[in-house]
Amino acid sequence: MCTKHQCHIVPPYILEALAKRGNIHCKKTLNDTHRIWQKRNETLNNLLKSTSQESKGERFIYDSNNQFEQRVQLVRREGEPEVPDATANKAYDTTGYVRDYFKKAFGLDSIDGNGLDIVSNIHYGVDYNNAYWDGDEMTYGDGDGIEFNNFAGAIDVVAHELMHGVTQFLANLEYRGQSGSLNEHFSDVFGTIVKQKCLQQDISEADWLIGDTVVTDAFPGVAIRSMKAPGTANEFDSQPDHMDDLYTGSANNQGVHINSGIPNKAFYLSCLEIGIDECALIWFETLKVLWRTADFNDMLEIIIQTTERLTQEEKVSTNALMVIQNSFVEVGLQIVSV
Repeated sequence: MCTKHQCHIVPPYILEALAKRGNIHCKKTLNDTHRIWQKRNETLNNLLKSTSQESKGERFIYDSNNQFEQRVQLVRREGEPEVPDATANKAYDTTGYVRDYFKKAFGLDSIDGNGLDIVSNIHYGVDYNNAYWDGDEMTYGDGDGIEFNNFAGAIDVVAHELMHGVTQFLANLEYRGQSGSLNEHFSDVFGTIVKQKCLQQDISEADWLIGDTVVTDAFPGVAIRSMKAPGTANEFDSQPDHMDDLYTGSANNQGVHINSGIPNKAFYLSCLEIGIDECALIWFETLKVLWRTADFNDMLEIIIQTTERLTQEEKVSTNALMVIQNSFVEVGLQIVSV
């Protein structure tokens, strides 16, 4: 879960750096975070108390009308025709693509496995430079047109944020330290998987970037993050790609967006050898077994067990286990025999 911290696509340290350079819209975006933290905490605290409601995984698109409020005006719902607002149609289409991918690939009924309706809010605030999952629903800013563009139209952003919902219901990974980095990691993993599927790319054609279409030419970089080369996406990108450079400070909730670069690189290396579909299955099945406080070593142990099982079931290649182990060794993670 994202306890005391919302799950945003743009990390706070990027917004802070841009605010220091004079971007008032990034400053205002940061100022909205406390209210979102409170709402998310309330949602997660009540998660186990809530009663399941019958739903069908339908899409509901609301227009915030540039207010800092959700569910202001319902503009499109499941099965309805296109509307004049292109952003509403794009949010409808991208959300549907993500939902349908998880259903087809893993049999997951919406993001909670129980047909949860998917609510999206567009045109949130004025020049709002982010998108986030708050425990209940999705919210997208339009961007300020200076550093960022409309977030609702980026398939990897939509998949990344909705994956926070999937993680919330499957593993509820605490949004702090290494468990928080794993939370971000799984969102980046399925953000890039869905992006490649949607664009009909193979792994050699893919750029392995997260958020490249939401940054403008004026943004000091090409994307928010890079799966292929962590630490190279922009001037503020401090992601390591090896445990030797693990961030151990307190910023970014003990580095949730920073240290995720380490397992991200392992995922990329694994895909090069056994393909994105087998890796998707291995990572999804691994997530289902993880728990709230799992760290990198826990994840490695579970992913090895999961890969062994899937190999025995003839669902992945016979060399998958060796590939996974070698990929994690490349980033400084391996099972130590006692």
